[in-house]
Order: sequence, then C-alpha cells, then structure tokens
Amino acid sequence: MKPSKRTRLWQIIKVLRQYNVLHDFTHQTHPEQVRQAFIELGPTFIKVGQMLSTRTDLVTPEFANALKELQDQVPADDFTQVKATIEAQTGQPLTAQYQQFEQQAFASASMGQAHHAVTKSGQQVVVKVQHPNIRAAVITDLALFQKAISLLKFVPEASVIDPQAIFREIKHALFSELNMQLEITNGQRFYELNNDWDIIRVPKIDTELSQGTVLVNQAMPGKSIASYLPDMSTTQRQYLADTLVHNFLKQVFTDGFFHADPHPGNILLTQTKIPPVTQTKRTFQRANLTYTQTENLPAYRLVYLDFGMMGQLTPALITGLANVVIAVTSKDSRQIGQAVLVICNRVGTVDEESFYQQLGAFMQPYFNAGLGEIDFESLLYGIIQLCRANQLQMKPEVTLLLKAFGVLEGTVAQLAPDLSMLTVAQQFAKDYFQQHFDWRHESEVGALRLWQLTKAVPQLPLKLLSALEIFERGDTKVNLEFKQRDGLLDRLEAIINRLVIAIILAALIIGSSLLVQSRQPGDAIAKLGLLGYSAALLVMLSLLGSNLYHRYQRWHHKH
Repeated sequence: MKPSKRTRLWQIIKVLRQYNVLHDFTHQTHPEQVRQAFIELGPTFIKVGQMLSTRTDLVTPEFANALKELQDQVPADDFTQVKATIEAQTGQPLTAQYQQFEQQAFASASMGQAHHAVTKSGQQVVVKVQHPNIRAAVITDLALFQKAISLLKFVPEASVIDPQAIFREIKHALFSELNMQLEITNGQRFYELNNDWDIIRVPKIDTELSQGTVLVNQAMPGKSIASYLPDMSTTQRQYLADTLVHNFLKQVFTDGFFHADPHPGNILLTQTKIPPVTQTKRTFQRANLTYTQTENLPAYRLVYLDFGMMGQLTPALITGLANVVIAVTSKDSRQIGQAVLVICNRVGTVDEESFYQQLGAFMQPYFNAGLGEIDFESLLYGIIQLCRANQLQMKPEVTLLLKAFGVLEGTVAQLAPDLSMLTVAQQFAKDYFQQHFDWRHESEVGALRLWQLTKAVPQLPLKLLSALEIFERGDTKVNLEFKQRDGLLDRLEAIINRLVIAIILAALIIGSSLLVQSRQPGDAIAKLGLLGYSAALLVMLSLLGSNLYHRYQRWHHKH
C-alpha cells in the first residue's frame, strides 16, 4: 500500500535528520552519509543525487564523486504491464510491431526499463519503456521535497545556498528526463551530427515505433571502454582518446549541441566486421575546417548511448567559451576574468577589479604548470566558487558543459594520461575564431578608427593648451572613483541615519523630562511625558536588537 503524503513527508524529514544531510551538504562533509540517505529515500532522491553529482558549482569534487556512485536499479515491471504500455502508446498490438520481443528486461532504472526486440523488418532494436506510474511518483516526491526544503529557511546553515533555486533546476531536469519525446528528438539530432564521424557510431531512432513513453532505437552491441583497457595497446588507447576529445570539442565548437553525460557507461566499444582494405581515411573537422589523415580506420567503433541529457550552446556563448580557452592559455588573469564575466550571470553588485585580483591570485599556481599538468576538475571548482563569492553565477549551459568536460576527461585520462583536453580545446578555439573572423568588417572598422585618429592628432596641441589654461584658472574638477563606492555610501548613509535618530531620541527624552517635571503626577501633560519615555525606550531596544542581529550575521558568515 502506498504511504500517504503526510507519512512520506515525515519519512523524508526523518531520514534527512538521521543522516545529518543538511549539515553535511552545506559544509560539504561526509558525502557517504548523504548518499546513503538518498538511497533510503528511493528513486526520485537517487536521481536528485545523481544530478547534484554533476553540479560542481554546488559540491566539491569529493562530494560529486561519492554521489556519482549512486545506482538507480529498481525491479522491472511485469511483462503484462510493459505490453499494455506499448500498445496504449502506439495504438497497435505488440505482435503487429515486433516479430520477436524479449519479455525479460535486460536493464531497469528509476525512470524505465529496456528490452531487446526484433522489428517486423528484421531490425534488432532496444525498446525503452517508461514505468507506468513513475510520473505520478515523481510529482508526489517533488511536492514533498519542496515542503521539506521550505523548512530550511529556519536553519542558519542554509543561508549559504539557495535551496529553492536548486529545487527548480532539479524539477526541470527530472521532467525533461520524463519527456521521452525530447530524448527522441535529441537522439535524432545527435545521430545526424555525429554518426560515421571517424569511428563514432550513434544508434538510429525508429521514429515510427517510438511513441509517447516508448523509445525504440537500433541495437548496437558493445561493452564499456573500461572492460577493454587491460588488453589495449598504447596505440589503441591513444587513438580512442584522440577521437573522443576531438569529437566532443567538435560537438561544442562546431555543432553547439553536445552529449552532457559522456560517462563510460554511455560510450561503448564494439568490434566491426569491415575488412581493413575497405576502410575509409580518418577525417577530423574543427569549426568547419577539415583535416584528413592518411591512416585507415581501425576495426572497432565507439558507440554513444542515452540522449536524455544534452546541452545546447548559442553562437554568442560559443564565442565566450572560446575566449575563455584562449585566455587560460595566455596566462593573463585580467583577460581570463573578462572572459569569465561574459559566460556568467550577475546576481548582485560585482566589484570587477577585486574579482580580477582574486582570480589572479588563485590562477598563479596554474600559470606555472603546463596545460597537461592542470587538474581541470579542481581548477573548475575553484573558479566557480570564486565566481559565487563575487556575486557571479555561471550560466546553466556552461555548468552542464564543464561537467561533461570533466567526466570525459576522466575517461581520457585512463586511455592517454599525457593528452591534455585544454591543449586540444585551444586548437579548436583558434580554428573557431579563424572561421568566424570577418576580415572585411574588421578592416573597415580599423580604417575608420585610423581616419578618426588622423583627424584628432592635429587637435592635440590645442586641447593640451586649453587644459593647461583651465588648470591655471582653477576651474578644474577632479572626479575620483572609489572601489566599492556603493557599499561605502550605504555605510555612510546608515551612520548619518543613526546620528539623526540619536538626536531625535535625545530631544524626545529631554522634552519628556520637562513635561513630567512641570506638571502634577497623573495629569494629561505628565502622561504625555511618560509616553515619550516609553517611545524612546522602545526605539532604543529596537536599535540594540538590530545591532546584535547584524553582529551575529557577520560572525555567522565568517564562521
């Protein structure tokens, strides 16, 4: 029997308290306790934990690694339910669609399960079917999760994060994953952009059989790359790593559409039956520039799976990312800071000069290391935390990309430790600017600026003489700009307001004293004086309480 919402809510609160989840999450300690709590709370919370593992702007690398280990294996639905779901979604009997359908699911996760089947045309396919009641279960759990989150406003530690904003993102991600039609569209687009690119293969979606909560795609055999590692030669490892890196950066800088979850389980390695003599030459494409190498393709292929989590980048954002890559390799902290500002949203007042100084101090150790020696995950986490401390928030698309970049780098590091993704990204960024640089426009702009400068140069002596005359007459006015000027003015305004209140209180107390002394106790004038005393006392107590509260807030933020 399914528990009531009230019972489920208390279960959530009980488990969160039992494993001290709030304290551990806000202080980024004991990630294994948080992981265990999510396991006990069931599929929705396991999925939440998996999503948090991708948010390196919210959790430390250690926390992310612990949450990545969450597994969402659940018992498979009975075949009768699966058959009913498929027939209800497609409007056709199962036997009219498939000549063979394996009743036992070969995989079952929180959102759905997968079966092997053979279509009427003889095509071997994988049929992914969503669990019948999963949407209702997710809606219920999210509603209760939101109620539990609303309680965080009473906990001081929660002030370091925005629980409601995190909840909104998780809710959007969960409903996107439940939207099978979105995954179908993503799979079709990824197939068109990447299938047959070098040794990359992508299963084709069967758009006729894929309906509603049922997704059908071409079956492609293979195993995780990790299972092949012990038997791979150095040449094979290098080839695979090189292909993965170049293809992923092609997805980013050329397509603007990338696989956001490229972990080893979603990239299979499979042997081919193509004779070596018929293999085509290897071709790379970067920013619409084609590079062809003379070697033949090997007798194995890389297969991408699972298109539920994809990222999309606008041309402006791609340009911003290319600027960041170029800036990082330039070792100029100000240039890096300016590039980072473009790919961030400002959530408050930003002191840019202070941000540049902090970023320069943080980046200094990385400047002394080669690109291949940089720990990208630590670098990324540090920059994101620095942005948060300076009222900056990286755009969601960028956060998703950096997460995918970090996941793929982990796989690449196992294949070819000496291959630096940042070095290859630098090549792509340069190619991107070469492809998108408008020489005619820049020449026209340069010529216009030169013409304006030519006109201005003869006027410089006159302008200098005029400026000296103004200084001599004493008519000059110098405008000074202070760092953190707005904060300074706010503090000054607060001080003046307190002085004014103090003067008014003093006048009130003195006036009340005169009224009390000049009249007999108990008459109306004396009572008015006592009322003045009371008002003054209330104001002073209020000011004292406010002062103590602000002192506590400052102490809390420091600790």
